[in-house]
Amino acid sequence: MVVKDEKELGKALKNEEEEIELRGELAKKMKKIYQLDQTLWCLCLVCLAVTVTALLAAPATAGTSTVVSLTAGTPAAAIIGIPSAVSAVLTAAAGGGIHILSRMRRRMMKQLDNGHIILYLSKRKGK
Repeated sequence: MVVKDEKELGKALKNEEEEIELRGELAKKMKKIYQLDQTLWCLCLVCLAVTVTALLAAPATAGTSTVVSLTAGTPAAAIIGIPSAVSAVLTAAAGGGIHILSRMRRRMMKQLDNGHIILYLSKRKGK
């Protein structure tokens, strides 16, 4: 399944699609999250969890500017950058919660080029 934005990525992860293809800026942002070491990931996850909870509790009219405001001052934004942190929050919100990001990091990642990755549910033979 090819996804074009954070909303589609969150839904694909929630539905446990076998293969999720990301291109362009979204691929670059998610690759940063995927490649964090475990200690930094735990710190980011806690920070992002607070932001996702606040976003899910906000009115449905809360947009990207609200996400940027909630995310910008967190250590997660300093570690992975504001654009990647905002994408992480939007993906988690679309998927129903912060667990979606952990689900993404448990997948196998194949990088086809700098702006093109595929996330696999499990390692498949022959790939």
